[in-house]
Amino acid sequence: MLLPFLRSSQHYMLEKAYEICLRRDLLREQVFILGRMGNTKEALAVIINKLGDMEEAVEFVSLQNDDDLWEELIRQCLDKPEMVGMLLEHTVGNLDPLHIVNLVPDGLEIPRLRDRLVKIITDYRTETSLRQGCNDILKTDCIDLLIKYYKEAMHAIYLSNEEDEARAKRDVHRVNESSFRREPSSRKMELKSKSRGGGRCCMCFDPLYIQDESIVIFFCCHAYHSTCYTDSSSSLSADETTEVSDSDEWGDGEEAKEDADSTPRMMCILCTNAAKAKSRG
Repeated sequence: MLLPFLRSSQHYMLEKAYEICLRRDLLREQVFILGRMGNTKEALAVIINKLGDMEEAVEFVSLQNDDDLWEELIRQCLDKPEMVGMLLEHTVGNLDPLHIVNLVPDGLEIPRLRDRLVKIITDYRTETSLRQGCNDILKTDCIDLLIKYYKEAMHAIYLSNEEDEARAKRDVHRVNESSFRREPSSRKMELKSKSRGGGRCCMCFDPLYIQDESIVIFFCCHAYHSTCYTDSSSSLSADETTEVSDSDEWGDGEEAKEDADSTPRMMCILCTNAAKAKSRG
């Protein structure tokens, strides 16, 4: 009951509590108090020499995040053959077993060393296989998501006059229903300011007025007037169009079949020409 109290309470003197635990031979309480006092090496010595619990020793060292404490753990176990064997079993993933074996003195007989080394090698192979499998799954997911992102980024957003008229009607309807009334000139000025985008057409370089003409916007941040885009697309040769269609079919068979059955996909002219120039160069 004392150890939970020591962990939950802060209202006691560490030195006084340690003296009481030392006098009453409370080992685990001594380890906890020594750890709070910063005497981690002394606490580790209590676990190794008095408790003889290697699993608790490894857990204690892991919580300290101190590389020197791992070396101290190895040093304190070297003169105890059974502890060295237990250390080899419990440090998989924390320490290099080969490093521990190299530090073992010549002539020290470790019980069941062969079986323990076989277990270490088996666990290492299992861990390596799991990591490799996770890496393969991660790479596959990344490729699938990149392909999906690429296909979505190739789609265009088409904004027409009808859509703007419907939006304008909804805005006017909301204004009429509200109790706050504005002047017609100010409402007209607001709708006009909303109808203009901040960019320009990548072909004619004229400002993009959504209310006056339909525009085509791509996720690459390139935008065109619908008339400019149609004229520029029709000027592309049939060979270039076929090349673009072939290079876009990256997905699986089902998606490729869906793209083939649907209407031709709108593609950014600048990005398509840049990709062709890069591939040729």
